[in-house]
Amino acid sequence: MATKERQADDAGIAAQVFDNSDFGYYKVNIERPDRRKAQFSAERIETLRFDKSLREPMQWIYSQWGEIVYQPGTLDEREKAILVWCDENELNLNTKNRQKLLSPSTWQKQLDLVQTAKALMAAIGEAESSDFNRFKDRVDAALKAQGIKLSAGDKKAILNAVSWYDETAEKIIAQKLKLGGDKLDQLLHHLDCTEQDLPDFGHYPTDKKGEYLSYETNTDLRDSESIPLKGNIHSYFLAEVKPHVAEAWINLDSTKIGYEISFNKYFYRHKPLRSMAEVASDIIALERQAEGLIADILGIDVSQI
Repeated sequence: MATKERQADDAGIAAQVFDNSDFGYYKVNIERPDRRKAQFSAERIETLRFDKSLREPMQWIYSQWGEIVYQPGTLDEREKAILVWCDENELNLNTKNRQKLLSPSTWQKQLDLVQTAKALMAAIGEAESSDFNRFKDRVDAALKAQGIKLSAGDKKAILNAVSWYDETAEKIIAQKLKLGGDKLDQLLHHLDCTEQDLPDFGHYPTDKKGEYLSYETNTDLRDSESIPLKGNIHSYFLAEVKPHVAEAWINLDSTKIGYEISFNKYFYRHKPLRSMAEVASDIIALERQAEGLIADILGIDVSQI
């Protein structure tokens, strides 16, 4: 940025010249690892009975008719009553969600999840686990032993139903990576960092040479930082983020570039406050004016009082 002052006695700035990058910034996500405890229980499993997007109407229907909702024809026979209740409670279901709510396959899918979760609880038990990685391995082993095949989405639904975030739990491992040779060089070039800096970008070395762990992110803990375009993302992270959140890392692939002109920052000129003597003088003058005004309103000659 270059500033040109006015000539002679003219006050203020005549012109300012900026680079485009003066107004630019990087916006980058700062991630933190997910940490979860897990435990099978009848109460947690029961939440699987209802589709997450239709939980309220499904809960009402089940509370009204119980297990007979799984019998053929039940939902068709009660369609009118169900839709009236939805309208009265202002659920505003679109056509797709109405069809989904009244479809026997929706209810059967959720029931299958409940039954699968109960089978897993019988095999694994109801002990609480602070290591979600081991808990998940036990679930996978139990599914294999019982010959149960689940889609990735259904298995995730069960695991989410019986787990919750806890900052004292172990971090959840997303994957193990083997990095070496050209693969490592390409990553370091992409991140513009050294091998020692990789943890700042979410790659954590293990005891095995060339092996790195990455962790699942917790989206509720995700933050974003705006960094001047003429600055350095990693340097900013080391100075402003890592000292406060040691386990955070930079999601460099989330980086976006934006521009914003802050008029206050570039064009506002501070005016010094007046001295106390000047302020006091103005107050006294106003008091005198007020006295004269009141006397005029009341028709009083102040000199005669």
